[in-house]
Amino acid sequence: MRNLHLVLLPLLIAFAACKKEAAQPVNNTPNNNTGGNQQGNYSGTKLTLSKGEKVVSPWVELSADSVYTSETAVATLFRTFPADFEDKAVSFFLPKGYMAVFAANSDGTGESISIVAKDNDIKANLPARLRNNISFIRYIKISNPDKKGTASVSDAAVQAFAAQWYYGWSLNKSSFPDQQFIPMTWGKGSCTNANVKYLVERNDVDHLLSFNEPDNSSQSNIPVIDTAIQRYKIMQKTGLRLGSPVTEQDNTFGAGKWLTNFMTQAQSQKLRIDVLPIHWYDWGNQTNNGATDSLTAEKVFTRFVAFVEKVRLAYPNLPIWVTEYNANPNRSSDVVHRYFMKLSTEWMNSTSYIERYSYFFPAAVPAVQPDNSLTVAGAYWKSLPSTKSLSGNIIADAVLVQ
Repeated sequence: MRNLHLVLLPLLIAFAACKKEAAQPVNNTPNNNTGGNQQGNYSGTKLTLSKGEKVVSPWVELSADSVYTSETAVATLFRTFPADFEDKAVSFFLPKGYMAVFAANSDGTGESISIVAKDNDIKANLPARLRNNISFIRYIKISNPDKKGTASVSDAAVQAFAAQWYYGWSLNKSSFPDQQFIPMTWGKGSCTNANVKYLVERNDVDHLLSFNEPDNSSQSNIPVIDTAIQRYKIMQKTGLRLGSPVTEQDNTFGAGKWLTNFMTQAQSQKLRIDVLPIHWYDWGNQTNNGATDSLTAEKVFTRFVAFVEKVRLAYPNLPIWVTEYNANPNRSSDVVHRYFMKLSTEWMNSTSYIERYSYFFPAAVPAVQPDNSLTVAGAYWKSLPSTKSLSGNIIADAVLVQ
């Protein structure tokens, strides 16, 4: 819902999109900025590519915090793709605590996959669609914060809530100690090569949210789906774990809806979408109440669960982030909102396909006082327990091997 004017970073250097093309030969030695080393056994501490199944020789180790691509290097974190490994990788090793994105095209588009080693190291063969077909790799550390986060543009509020992650409908806010910032390309204007470079060079982000309510003329307002698709493609160059655009509640699924149309085109063009953010406000039910505030909250909760389950049926392979939700902005009862918070967080904590959630406090039930201390409702939200966002490794259609 939040409408912000993003401050775009100056264009530092072009990083043009590119279709699959022949790799330029490079000298694969430890000094050519690939982070490569093919001597002896692989260490088991770095991302390792192999030309054979089960990570056998020949192999090459890569350095973390890097983008490997045949594109012209634009910064120290953009590295030359390892010599003689472009379009020749068959298997990989990924150490615990890291994620890797593999893509067919050198700009991160085309067939792709995101791998997350949350619980333990991952040793796997690439899926058939990516074997001998990789020209782009992003390899970075991955965090695993609580599911419960904060949605706020106020740094003071973010720090008062002390959640382990937050977003502010913006691209360039800072992370705080033990509070990771999640950037968002709020509108199409923020999808630029300069912002790709900016995000790649940050070492504190591992996810990127996309357009905020592009179906809403008072928000990011992108009525032409093809425009959204082309701008979204640009941000695949970041190699971050990507969230789809998030629409208003009634345009999330169903024939002819904005997100349905976007997802159809995204699938046909092989866009990588890793998580599905959603908004829910119990629109149209502000007078559909129970005899008491508690009964009203229970009815709201029942409708919330029904909506999320329908979203899951529409997009069964995507984990869900509930980035904006509440018991309806027109309900002013603190009790209704707080009891709904309790019911909804308990359910989301136990629902494996929901990775993250954040409450959007309405004007009638604010989160903070004028002095930036938490209100009763804000303090209650902060007190609610949360489970971790990731429940295990993410391997998609890669095949684990011994």
